[in-house]
Amino acid sequence: MTCERCEEAAREGCRFCPECGEPLDSCTMCSEYARKGYEYCGRCGRCLANDKKEDFIVEKTVFITVICIATMLIIELACMLWYSADTYSYLRDKALGIFLLLPQMVTVGEIGGTALQLFWIFIVVAIVASCIVVAYQSRAILDRRSSKYIQGIRSTPAYWIALFFGAYLILSIAVSAIEGALGYRIIIPDGLPTGVSPESLFTYADAAVWEEVASRMVPIGVPMVIVAGLCGKRDCLKYLFGGFGMTRVALVLMVVSAIIFGMAHEGAWGASKVLPTVIGGLMMSYLFIRFGIHASIAYHFLLDYSAVIADAVGPEIFSFIFILVAITGFVAVAGVLKYAKEGISGIRDMPVWIHEKETKAEEPEEPEAE
Repeated sequence: MTCERCEEAAREGCRFCPECGEPLDSCTMCSEYARKGYEYCGRCGRCLANDKKEDFIVEKTVFITVICIATMLIIELACMLWYSADTYSYLRDKALGIFLLLPQMVTVGEIGGTALQLFWIFIVVAIVASCIVVAYQSRAILDRRSSKYIQGIRSTPAYWIALFFGAYLILSIAVSAIEGALGYRIIIPDGLPTGVSPESLFTYADAAVWEEVASRMVPIGVPMVIVAGLCGKRDCLKYLFGGFGMTRVALVLMVVSAIIFGMAHEGAWGASKVLPTVIGGLMMSYLFIRFGIHASIAYHFLLDYSAVIADAVGPEIFSFIFILVAITGFVAVAGVLKYAKEGISGIRDMPVWIHEKETKAEEPEEPEAE
């Protein structure tokens, strides 16, 4: 329950909150009885033993994975900021093509020189600001004394970033292994930068920001602005930046965006890169829709800058972190599949266009009779 409308919607039998889009439990008292140690809910009679076991596993998994990704993000941010001046100087004589996905990657312009240096400053600010916002919105993870701790952490972007990061690692390895057995190989593009170099620092940071603009804001945010405007929302422009909650229209846009995102990587990486990228695109699109573009930028930065920190911290430390994430990744895969199943089964209960915020006008009180 993440907003004032959630509990009321749950009592009315809704599967999703019509205001914030949060999935709702069928019974509002299950978590309360579970917190008090009961094995069965006193209202609906549901067995709570599995819930407690699941919550325990989720809590431990989230803590381990969040610690790992927080460590990685801190190292990645430190690398980007420490070498930002060198990258700024490096870009003085460089040029960058600005692309859109229509649906293939199409270059629509080019910037260079001072404009590209200013663009680098914008990228750095966007990434740092995104990580700060994610950290602030995820502070509930530290409040382990809360009676609604599990529900609280499941509504934070850090929880979903950690869940998706572990699941993506396992799923991408599994998909690559299957494709390899079938004779398909991912082609590493020629000249792909690696290590702590100005080219790497800029390339992967640029991808984390601009690919989110081209792959999330344009194919999801822009149509949702139009939909919100047609639905009479005066603040429709805020839909451009995500965080508007899942609806049937948003779900369709999420799938379309992920497919376009995956197909855009085929030219440079080969057909074997498409399916893993589609999976990653679905995850980033969900983060964009549920939390906003800051969450998808932070996740994209976390993924892409792993190519940088592998060289910065050494293979031993990097491998240790990834082994921990891989171990928790199997639980993360199960969690992602469970949430996907629940989401698919609840499509019919989703709002079609946008979440309508219900406001009740306050009726003037009648004067008391003297």
